[in-house]
Amino acid sequence: MSMFRGNLKHTGCYDTEGPREFHQVKWKFQAKDKIRSSPVIANQTIYFGSDDHHFYALNALTGELKWSFQTEGAIKSSAAAVKETVYFLSSDGKLYALNADDGALKWSYSILEKDAPRDPVDYWQSSPAVADGILYFGVGEGTFYAIHMDDGGLVWKRKLSLHGYENEELVPILHSSPAVDEGVIYMGLSGYDLSAQKEPGNVVALDAKSGEQVWISPLVSAVDGSVVVDDQALYFGTRNGGLYAINKETGQITWHSDIAPYLLGSIALYGNTLFSGSSDSHMFVSLDKATGKENWVFPTLDAVHASPSTDGRTVYFALGNHYTDDNHGIIYAVDAKTGEQLWCYQTEGNIYSSPVLDQGVVFIGSDDGHMYAIE
Repeated sequence: MSMFRGNLKHTGCYDTEGPREFHQVKWKFQAKDKIRSSPVIANQTIYFGSDDHHFYALNALTGELKWSFQTEGAIKSSAAAVKETVYFLSSDGKLYALNADDGALKWSYSILEKDAPRDPVDYWQSSPAVADGILYFGVGEGTFYAIHMDDGGLVWKRKLSLHGYENEELVPILHSSPAVDEGVIYMGLSGYDLSAQKEPGNVVALDAKSGEQVWISPLVSAVDGSVVVDDQALYFGTRNGGLYAINKETGQITWHSDIAPYLLGSIALYGNTLFSGSSDSHMFVSLDKATGKENWVFPTLDAVHASPSTDGRTVYFALGNHYTDDNHGIIYAVDAKTGEQLWCYQTEGNIYSSPVLDQGVVFIGSDDGHMYAIE
């Protein structure tokens, strides 16, 4: 089973190795528009979507196209590949289930709620998580879905609300991707109060079987990225509110750090260490997970929006900024312990896709319309 961030806990840690040295671009594949969907790999196949409305399957070794499937909207959701089926959301308002081998449509589920981006930096849709035969994902209008993976039948859906915010009628957008652990779903809520110019948010825990709320965190800033699940704590970043650790059982805040004050993507976790980009401070950081204290800081040329990935020895992350016409689409590999740069490579467009690792190769999409395999 393969999905966004590598696993159901969304740690961004891969049980394989990425390249410690840059040797070459092994291959690159040209789509017809931006690739902001993050790739997933299963059975030596790379799956991803593009703003060109197509979902692609490539041979991971050669980059050769196996098949493509056309939807009616841009695909900004990352896929989940389970056994013979691959699942993803499209901005045409449907969740798709395709045969992983040939791309044949198995079923689709139509989303009733509007799911438009909240602003120009709302880069992604929720990416489905699969646990115990159920697909979990969020959409617009505060709605969270649980769908049978076999036939697309609705198990339950729930309207989620912000907690502790002054405007009780403000409805959150659910573009965070759910993490699942031990029968509990952890989901970020992102509110945008345009009139007050505020971005409130929470993290909510839901019972996976019933959808009933287990707890909701104190009010924080908007949570766009996915929540990282550990044994005792959850970790996440916020818009204009910094990074947080909260208690896994209660949702209460354990620590808070302003070192990366604005984060749209997700955090990576390996052992006792967290890795995070910053969407406004032009840096990448390593933190102690117990305290939130800084281990090292790596200065970057521009913002880090996409989520980092690691194999434990090396951390991989990429840059992107739609506010400039300059191309800052650089992918970095840095030593996980020291923060020392090992190599970097610049694509021909900004990067909002998150890297995936497999057997000495890193795969990543770019706004230049290419999917890259780097070794």
